[in-house]
Amino acid sequence: MSELDWNRPLQEVLGDDATARRQLAEHAQLLPIADARTSLRFMAARLREHRVATLLTLVITIGGAVAAAILPRLIGSAVDVVTAGGPTDRIWTLGGQILAVGVIQAVLMALGWSMISALGQRILAGMREDVIDRALDLPAQTMEATGIGDALSRVADDVDVAARAVNNLVPNLIQLGFLVLITLVGMATLSPWLLLMVVIIVPMYVLAALWYLRRTGPLYRRERIAMGARAQGLLSAIHGIPTVHAYGIERRETRHVAVLSETASLLNMRVMFLVSRLVMGLNVPENLALAMVLLFGFVMVQVGGVPIGLVTAAAVYLVTLFWPMMAVIFNLDEVQSALASLARMIGVITSIDPASSPGTERPADASIRLEQVSHAYGEDADGAERIVLRPIDLDIAAGEVVSLVGASGAGKSTLAAILAGTLAPRHGRVLHGGVDLVHADLEAVRAHAAIVSQDVHVFRGTLREDLQLAAPGAEDEELRRALRRVDALAWVDRLPHGLDTEVGEKGERLTAEQSQQLALARVALRDPAVLILDEATAEEGSSGARVLERAALEVARGRTTIIVAHRLSQARIADQILVMADGAVVEQGTHDALIARGGDYARLWEAWTS
Repeated sequence: MSELDWNRPLQEVLGDDATARRQLAEHAQLLPIADARTSLRFMAARLREHRVATLLTLVITIGGAVAAAILPRLIGSAVDVVTAGGPTDRIWTLGGQILAVGVIQAVLMALGWSMISALGQRILAGMREDVIDRALDLPAQTMEATGIGDALSRVADDVDVAARAVNNLVPNLIQLGFLVLITLVGMATLSPWLLLMVVIIVPMYVLAALWYLRRTGPLYRRERIAMGARAQGLLSAIHGIPTVHAYGIERRETRHVAVLSETASLLNMRVMFLVSRLVMGLNVPENLALAMVLLFGFVMVQVGGVPIGLVTAAAVYLVTLFWPMMAVIFNLDEVQSALASLARMIGVITSIDPASSPGTERPADASIRLEQVSHAYGEDADGAERIVLRPIDLDIAAGEVVSLVGASGAGKSTLAAILAGTLAPRHGRVLHGGVDLVHADLEAVRAHAAIVSQDVHVFRGTLREDLQLAAPGAEDEELRRALRRVDALAWVDRLPHGLDTEVGEKGERLTAEQSQQLALARVALRDPAVLILDEATAEEGSSGARVLERAALEVARGRTTIIVAHRLSQARIADQILVMADGAVVEQGTHDALIARGGDYARLWEAWTS
């Protein structure tokens, strides 16, 4: 990557990298980001859940700030005793009080720091689980549309930023905030004249903070978006390594990731430039405050006859005020980053909650009905909806087998996902067992219907653990019975440790055929009423095609089954066949009826059999 210029326009950085431009645009509008009001309500609700710990933490933190505010008064009293030639025992008494209050302050501040950090970690732990739960619970179509980079960035980067803030930033800011407040109260009660300095100096710090926040807030938001796009670019390049090597596009992919990284770095450098300007600006109120305390102190002592100890206490108060106010503003850099991360986490938790059911109704049987169902994804170049499924009415009786046939892009997988209940159609109604999914209990629907696609994931762990994902607590005999139904028991018994063999990443490598058998065995264990097979068997010509077809048919026996067929031999066994083209059902009927009709299906069958 070339040397960065912080003032370089982003459009120039992106250049002609259309992929980077698209990913940045997509990540700017993918998973939702909570606004300030939503974030505030969410955090207030979480604090109420820990109200006892929150109240105790506030008491300890305020106690430490009060102890800090008492010290300047004791120091001022000691100065008055010394200047007046007071008794030695009085000086020793004040010295002991200063030491005692200092120790109390240190203890309370340290205890408050640890309590704030512990409370924050408990809240963050719950948020981390909620973010991961929501991300894992997102519909597959949502993840396909957004890419996993944005979700991964929120689960990893944003949680990491928030965790660092909870450990260091949050305790510091809370303690500094109370320290500033109590110090201002102490200055005001010490002498009304000190209020004049507060009125003049404090607004300067507030204006500096507002100036900084208004300019850096949008930059941090864009930086987090760029980081999500960069994560997506890295994942795409790593997952596509065989293709990258095959086509010799290593330089292109490297440049693509470099552009996204440079974009994020450039935004960060712009923030740093604003920080440097902020530091320069803060020198004005700091120097002005020092000059004012010296001037007011001289006038108060020489003209007003005020004790030197009071002026000393005022000076200590002012110096004490400098440090926390400067620290708060200097920490605004991390505050903005942490708030941006929290907003992205809260956006996922509060705006997307697939686990919360829209209703309580449960399917009465395994029948499915579609009423004028259609679907569209986004918009095309002309701003019109990109239609992928045209209006369709369909009735599937309980236990019926339906096969979807058509060319790639005809809308088969979209229709299958809608039938499974994993994709909500743009228009129309989907009823499972007479229950509109809009009013159904989602957990019941997920237990009612299962979908198996061509892309199967084998989870890391033992084979037993992988199978028990579908049926927690299932005994070995039940697992072996499910494996026997899909013709997988023979190769499972040949594994080094049988059901205790580690599979998945860094474990025993399973073939595509074995992975599909494992997925079908999970279905047998889960025992759903509705099964959708979205091209869930090996491609034509593979050695295990027939084995997988037999396994799929065995698992589907007795269930309402929708088969997205990539071989017409799968369609032939169906009770009814839907032939799809351009998002519409162009033919519908049994195999024999469609052959007799002599239409599209008949021509496909003739080509297949010949």
